[in-house]
Amino acid sequence: MKYFLTYFLLLVSALMWGQSENELFQVYNVRDEATGAATIYVNNNYPCEHSVLIEFTALKNMEADVELPFKGVVPAGAHEFQLLTLTIKDLTKPSQLGYIAKHCDGDIYTREVDRSYVYLLPYQEGEQYPLEQGYGGKFSHYMEGRTHALDFTMKEGTPICAARAGTVIDVKEDSDKGGKTIKYMEYANYVTIYHGDGSFANYYHLQKGGSQVQVGDEVEAGQVIGLSGNTGWSSGPHLHFQVFTYDENMDVKSLPTKFKQKDGKAVFLQKNREGYVSVH
Repeated sequence: MKYFLTYFLLLVSALMWGQSENELFQVYNVRDEATGAATIYVNNNYPCEHSVLIEFTALKNMEADVELPFKGVVPAGAHEFQLLTLTIKDLTKPSQLGYIAKHCDGDIYTREVDRSYVYLLPYQEGEQYPLEQGYGGKFSHYMEGRTHALDFTMKEGTPICAARAGTVIDVKEDSDKGGKTIKYMEYANYVTIYHGDGSFANYYHLQKGGSQVQVGDEVEAGQVIGLSGNTGWSSGPHLHFQVFTYDENMDVKSLPTKFKQKDGKAVFLQKNREGYVSVH
């Protein structure tokens, strides 16, 4: 649930320059020794498309073949994907370029999130679990990007199901740590699924080794994807479920979601006085 940022600054004299914050998404540029032109490429080893923004902090004696700042989408699995080329205006003068590259999961430029989609409850059909914390909960749902999240109380090892079909883009299941303070946040096990319309779902606090899927798997709505646990920032065994997207600034934006009921109605969920799920 974050975007990534890479910064480059160089005199255009090297044959090749490029590195990134990880090996999954690499932004780099290659210079043509004959003309001095620099072409910027991307390798995207993520299992879903990625939006990329390139803003230039320095651009001396060079011009791009596209409108700047550059905004584009890189397909999943793309290698040596060309973004833009910069040519030198006057070969007799020194040239310089510097840029900041940001990227995030999904396509924030051309896809529109289906806000009318009706989700399944994220557990097996026929089961019912108390809603420990709803939208805007004071324990942990007050934070930016987590406002529209739901916590379902359930014992560890309870099967967790995909609320919507999609592609598994991230899995963490190596942690056995959990606690009631924010310092434990990074220890949560989880599965993240991309729905293809620019929205994602997080299933958090799974038990160690509790994932039933792998990165790159295509899952169906209702499919078991993990086992609940009590890892990360947690006051007790539960499932944290949240749908989110990225806005035009590549910041996480949580989304309210409707769920399908037995009678076919589509409803939002809220916590009642006894802590059980009710509708509104």
